[in-house]
Amino acid sequence: MKKKIYLYMCGGLGNQLFQYAAAKNLSLINDRELYIDSITGFWTDFRDFCRFELNKKNLRQSKIKFIIIIYIIYRFLNKFFKFKKLFVNLFGYTIIDETNLNYFEKKIKNLSKFNKVYLIGYFQSEKYFIDNKKKIITELRPTAPKNKAYHLIKSKMLKSNSVSLCIRLHETMPSKIRYKVGGLTTNEFYKKSIKKIIKKIKKPEFFIFSTKKNNVENILKTFPILKKYKINIITADLGFSDAYDNIWLLSYCKNHIISNSTLYWWGAYFSKNKYKNKIICCANNFHNIDTCPDEWKI
Repeated sequence: MKKKIYLYMCGGLGNQLFQYAAAKNLSLINDRELYIDSITGFWTDFRDFCRFELNKKNLRQSKIKFIIIIYIIYRFLNKFFKFKKLFVNLFGYTIIDETNLNYFEKKIKNLSKFNKVYLIGYFQSEKYFIDNKKKIITELRPTAPKNKAYHLIKSKMLKSNSVSLCIRLHETMPSKIRYKVGGLTTNEFYKKSIKKIIKKIKKPEFFIFSTKKNNVENILKTFPILKKYKINIITADLGFSDAYDNIWLLSYCKNHIISNSTLYWWGAYFSKNKYKNKIICCANNFHNIDTCPDEWKI
């Protein structure tokens, strides 16, 4: 009988993709069965009210009542004892809590010493799933949306030297704790990235992604040079609100400028595996310093 890995899932779709990719890779390289806790992290999310969005069939679900008890006890003990170890033993389980790390930790990959493993974390780096990258990317690649508006934008992307400009302002997150996701991406990053794109790409057409149209309008005021080029606006308040469909659409864009959003990261990542000679400019303020591959860095 195979040993097991239990994965605690939380956050938005971008985080869920990272979590699943890392756990799936761990299950493959350690020959273990993977069980998903798709309930606890969303029941206890009273700030962002995220929901389980991973579009995966045939997931093995963990026994919810038991996992909730393990999680609550661990969080309670951690609040008072501030566990500094990466591996914590609790009731016969080894809890691996990656949330306090801001870098890729290779020790997580070797689970041979442990019996039952409970994963908690974000695992925001390709390095956590590089061993089985092709298999996992094929498994996670989003399918085409039903909304025709997405297909119209895709057609424009394919016909042009398309460049996504992805802006996230973390509007739903209180300003006091934005440091936990790296804070806001600076205008200097966008300025350098736009200059690089304009210098290297002939007649770029920009596709600006954000949550609200007024975010895009402010960007256009800040960087008036963008008005010299064709602009397309893709925002939730204009009907582009589905996270999976946005990733699908981004995967067809040929070049990217992305802020510190895991959703935008995955869109650029799927695109990276589709196009050659692409340019991806990645903000350097992700919480994990290993999130953006070296070739993406400005």
